[in-house]
Amino acid sequence: MKADLRVMQIPLKGIEREIRSLLSHPGHRISEVVDLLLTKSVQFNSSDIHFEPTSYGLRVRYRIDGMFHDIMCVPKAVQEQVISRIKVMADLHPHKREIVQEGRIPFEWNDKALDFRISIVPTVAGEKMVVRIFDPLRSTFELEELGYSPGILEKMTSMLMGLQGMVILTGPAGSGKTTTLYSCLLKVREELGHFASIVAIEDPVEYEVGEFAQMQVNRTHGLDFANGLKAVLRQDPEVIMVGEIRDEETCEVALKAALTGHLVLTTIHAGNTAEVVVRMLNMEMRPFIVASAVTGVVAQRLVRVICPDCRMPWKLEDAYEELIKESLGLEEVYTYRGRGCETCQGTGYRGRTVIGELMTIDEDMRREILSGTSTSELAALARQKGMRTVFEDGLQRVIDGITTFEEVLRVAGASHVKKTARDGDESVTSFDEVLRLANV
Repeated sequence: MKADLRVMQIPLKGIEREIRSLLSHPGHRISEVVDLLLTKSVQFNSSDIHFEPTSYGLRVRYRIDGMFHDIMCVPKAVQEQVISRIKVMADLHPHKREIVQEGRIPFEWNDKALDFRISIVPTVAGEKMVVRIFDPLRSTFELEELGYSPGILEKMTSMLMGLQGMVILTGPAGSGKTTTLYSCLLKVREELGHFASIVAIEDPVEYEVGEFAQMQVNRTHGLDFANGLKAVLRQDPEVIMVGEIRDEETCEVALKAALTGHLVLTTIHAGNTAEVVVRMLNMEMRPFIVASAVTGVVAQRLVRVICPDCRMPWKLEDAYEELIKESLGLEEVYTYRGRGCETCQGTGYRGRTVIGELMTIDEDMRREILSGTSTSELAALARQKGMRTVFEDGLQRVIDGITTFEEVLRVAGASHVKKTARDGDESVTSFDEVLRLANV
């Protein structure tokens, strides 16, 4: 599919007006409506489009920089036509509305080849569809450009260059874990390509990077993460990426691979770095294997960046300032925000960057793991050794003028604020005041 350049000048708030104008004509074509919705989503750098059936029509929302923007509610009378049109474009079954369907639509815009990934599930109000937008040229796979703080970046690079042990990423869906994994693999290929064979096992393969071998999990033919990992190990690789550890078998094979001289990169769903290790122990992995195999755990989130075109100084609430001073040991605090302009659609933000925490596993940490540690004990030891939490790393970005306090609080969450407070000295009062002011 090729984008129609005639719809490029319609602003975000004008999409509904344009679509209703199209639908008002007796000879309107649903294809024009769908083309406009898809094309505008690309123009505004959306990561996905959500088509959500309601009792009054099909709600359409773009996710831009991690936040939803309501575009319009497509009238109930044409709801099924819109969904069916996208199904046809994705070579799916337009008349089957009671099954789960997945497909893709190649898309060309401004001479760029994009990819729309379609996911459809049936609901009582009609079919719910999510269109994920993949733009390989827009994606950043340079590790140095992801936005990690210098301290984390240096430690991550050191772990990668060692070509052994397990490095684990954690974070919620949409926090950039896959992009970070690709960036790590490309960093190894760039620096140590002559010494390392690299294989990735994914479900699904989100980007065909083309710089190393990528395997697609296919459970229909018995190729899951565990079996794929066992097969890859017989090919003598130095670096293995396992898209996600979901079960005990995959976890055990990956840990043993890391113990036998391989660099294993993977993800596990957990709230923070310490929870990753404890979750592996709860999966009945033996503590001495976990302690010996894991070299580092990275937890990350994505925060929106202040729009450079409307960035201005901003005075925070006194409680917010006190929290930042206590957390980072500062005497003065200067912060910024975006005023809101045409470039950022009035949001004050444009683009996103990563905030994170990195827990390295040294001898003291290994002894703690072997003793049957708890999440709080492991986190406390990591902080004693200089680890900044995701929330504290976010606060540093606030001071650097990259993002806002409200954005860090939204992304890091109230649990991080409370935990940071109770791990500190006497700062609980001011932290609780921040939670009250932020209403979280």
